[in-house]
Amino acid sequence: MKTIIPLLLLLLLPLAGTRAQTSRPVTPGEQQRVLEKIDSAARQARTITCDFVQTKTLSILDETITSRGRMLYRQDNRLRWEYHAPYHSIFILDDRKILMQAGEDRNVIDVESSKLFREIVKIMMNSVSGNGLTDARSFTARYHRDSDSTWRITLIPVQREIRKMFSVIELTFNTGNYSVDKVRMEESNGDETIIELSAKQFNATLEDEIFTID
Repeated sequence: MKTIIPLLLLLLLPLAGTRAQTSRPVTPGEQQRVLEKIDSAARQARTITCDFVQTKTLSILDETITSRGRMLYRQDNRLRWEYHAPYHSIFILDDRKILMQAGEDRNVIDVESSKLFREIVKIMMNSVSGNGLTDARSFTARYHRDSDSTWRITLIPVQREIRKMFSVIELTFNTGNYSVDKVRMEESNGDETIIELSAKQFNATLEDEIFTID
């Protein structure tokens, strides 16, 4: 299970000083408007490709690990998360199956076999696309506007299974296209994973082979 956590976008480190100066809660009207824009953008983004930088801080060792790679997402529950540095590894979600591969090590998991896996997949997809932010059964959501160009949505897990893994998930959206730029995840053990997405392209053709799990 721990192997999956660094692969989440599912899924990104705001500057604390800037946030303290500019961040403010939003009104119910603002919240509704931004959710509508995020939902509209997510529905229009049939595919997303981007680069990412992932920073993981291990609380026990006080150590930071930085990884880089490429993400490819397709709206029909397909995701390819590929690390290029410092090591090469691949994570593929093909609707109902997950492939994790690093070198000769290869593991395929049936998502339907575990409720927890299904929730993890949902978090991953929602982190990439911005969908499902009003799912009160899974999260309590708090909304802030950090600047004229960024909105931050903080998700507090409600379900016990998810709380065992994550205490907080933060999604930062830009107001240019209302897509996710950053995801910050605090794990229940004190570790933190931050992912920054860049060079995003929308609605490019992504062939089935990219997401195929043999």
